[in-house]
Formats: sequence, C-alpha cells, structure tokens
Amino acid sequence: MNHHRIFAAVIGLLSAAPATAQVDLSPGYRAGEVQNLAGDRAYATFDDGRLLSFDGLSFEIYDEDGNLLSTLGGVSNFVFPSFVVLHPSEAYAVVGESSNGDLFRVDLVQSTVTPYANLNFNFDLAFVPGGDTAYVSAALGGFGAGNDIVRLDGLTGATEIVAHVEGPSGPVAISPSGDLYYVTQYGGSDWPPPLDEEDLLLWGADDLAGASSSNLLDETDADVLTSGLDGSSSMAVDPLSGRLFLINSNFQGFANEILAMDLDGTVLDTVASSFTSISNLESFPGAGPAIFAAHQPGGARLYVQNTDFGSSLRDRVRLEPARPAASYAGPAPGQSGPASITISGAEPDSSVTIMVAFVPDLVPGEVPNDLGYGFPVFTAFELVDLWRRTPPVSTDGSGDYTLSYDQPGSLGGQLVFQAIVYGAGGELLGTSDYVVNQ
Repeated sequence: MNHHRIFAAVIGLLSAAPATAQVDLSPGYRAGEVQNLAGDRAYATFDDGRLLSFDGLSFEIYDEDGNLLSTLGGVSNFVFPSFVVLHPSEAYAVVGESSNGDLFRVDLVQSTVTPYANLNFNFDLAFVPGGDTAYVSAALGGFGAGNDIVRLDGLTGATEIVAHVEGPSGPVAISPSGDLYYVTQYGGSDWPPPLDEEDLLLWGADDLAGASSSNLLDETDADVLTSGLDGSSSMAVDPLSGRLFLINSNFQGFANEILAMDLDGTVLDTVASSFTSISNLESFPGAGPAIFAAHQPGGARLYVQNTDFGSSLRDRVRLEPARPAASYAGPAPGQSGPASITISGAEPDSSVTIMVAFVPDLVPGEVPNDLGYGFPVFTAFELVDLWRRTPPVSTDGSGDYTLSYDQPGSLGGQLVFQAIVYGAGGELLGTSDYVVNQ
C-alpha cells in the first residue's frame, strides 16, 4: 500500500472555475464537483457547502462557489496554517498554525477569533463525538523528538498530554465511541522514506480517559490495526457507516490511495488513487440510509484536496458513490419483438444477476435491505416480491452486460429490471438502479 506524508496545511481556497481532476476513481465511485483552488490555505467545509478558511493571515468564510462572505479576524504576521476543524455543532472551530504553535477558537455564532492554546508544531485535530473534547497531534518537542497526542478542551483551550509516539506527526481520527486512530510516520534519515513500515494504531476511549501527563500512553498501549502502511496525511470517520477513510500515500512515485476501512482496520476498498498529492479528507453522510461505498445510491460524499504543489493543479474534489445504470430497448408499447436490458458501469470482468419484478410492486424510493454485508442493499421492490432472476452472468471489461429476450406485447410496461452487482471474487457489492420495460 502507498502513503504520502504531506502537511495538512497545504490546502487551497475554492474559485468558481471548473477543473479537471487528477484523482482516478475505482469502479463504483465517481468524481462529482471539481473546483480549482487558489493559494495555500487550511479550510473546513460546513454542512451547507460554505468554507471556513485560514490563509495564514485572515480567518474568512466563503460560499461554495468561492465568493467571500465575511472576514472574522486576522493575525499581524503570516503564519503557516496547520488545520481548520469545525466542531460537529458548527458553533465554533479550532484553527492551528505551526509557525508559532498557536491554536485559535473561532466562534461562528459571535464571529470572533480568540487565541487560546499553544502546541508546538500542531498538525491535526479531531473532536470526540457528543462533547467539546478534542485530541491534537503535535510535535511538542520539535523535530526529531517524536510526536504527542494532546487532549484539548474545545471551549477553554486547556490542554494535557496523554500519549507520546516516535516519529513525526501523523493524523488523528475519532470513532463514534470515542476511540482514537493514529498513523505512525517514518522518523529515520532515509529519503525517500521506506515503504511498508508504518502502522494504524488505536487507543480505546477508556485508555484515553485514564491517560494524563503523569500517565502517558505510547505505542505499546495501542492496538495495531493495520501494518505495512507508509504514513498518512489525513483520516476521517463516517459516523453513519462506521467506516474509516484513510489517505495512503508515499514519496516513491507510486499512486497515492484513499482507502475505506472497517473500524477494526480491515481494508474494504480502494476508493481512488492519484499520482499527485492528496490530503484534507472530509466525510459527509447523506440524508438517507445510503452510505459512502461502491454502487450505493447518491448522498454520502467525501472531499479531498489534490495538488502537484505547483501552479497547474490545486483542486478540491468531491467524491461520490456511482451506481450502475439499467436501460431498456425494445418494441413499441403493445407490440411483441426483441428487447434488451443493458447494465452499464458495474464491476469490469465480474458478474451481475438481473432481477425481475412487476411494476405494481414498485415501492416509493427503494428498500434498504440489511443482508449482513455491512452496507444496505437497495432494491426497487420488497425481496418477497421478486418474480425471477438470472444466474450470475459475466460483465465485459467496461462492467457492462446486455440481456436479450423476446418480449410479448402483453408484458410491455409491466416489468421492473434491476441488477445485483458482484465483485471479481463473486462477493455481493450492491445493486444498479432500475428500469421498466417501456
């Protein structure tokens, strides 16, 4: 697996001009909105698409098209931005800078900015769900002295060291139950850093609660969930699906990846890859039961910043699930003749099963069936109303399959077709959208 150790501060501000993404999506995903970035900034995205931005001088809010809405304050001399993290309530945010190590509390109700803590070489922050406690990754001892995990009171700015690990600063993420995830970083002198030497660690919520500056945790107190990583720039947890998204990157010229993992560290899928640098991963669930996973209905999304550190590429890319499409071709209504159902965009060189039901059994929206796969399987009808289905049939190199049949005139407009999508190993991955034979 590949990883890219890049500072989360290398972030940009949106402009309205469209861009071409250099992020390659795996089957079952697509790039939605792609926007150019202007300048090196740290930012965080509100639920409504606005951005809170810090460019090292000014704290600003922009709309989703990159138009400046308000300036909340600023600092007198330029500092290097580390991160911008919104509290889940969006009532305030914590902003870090690594030149002086200051943390700022940005009150988004009162529109004020207050410096309220100092953590040398702060790198990343994550909030514990359901409260104002956060954990900060910061190299308090400077270069070569390892990295610290610091508990932060998001309201007052009070801090306490709770853990120390070897190597430079890595990203942090918090599970819905309050467990803390951390990716170790290579601390040696070799360049480029060697592959396959870093770990995804987990400290449990109970261990964190009992940790203090006089009772520090270290790597030996953590569970090693995934080995063979090369470092990481960013992680995010989706509270709806209980999945961890991790940027797996490297400095050796291989593709950087966005991995989807179970909270136990099991790699479920590679969402995307890129030979440019990716960072600032943000996860947003949708309004319904669909999760961010391959072949799910739309709604859930990830955002990632993508740059070549030059003037030619500085993008913010929206990543979304993409379902295979079902389409119908056949005789005119009431007529008999050859007909076909085409499934497009399933897994290449894999298989699908075509399900058939009757139009009166269509349900409003779709049924999110819990079949024990770790994600909802959506069908246009209740499974008890399934009339027929084909055995698994092979898709081509583009993930397409066409079912041809002779259609009696009496069945025109009466049938619903929908595909079950399988992976190359025969594992069920989801479903297509549906089509009626008319």
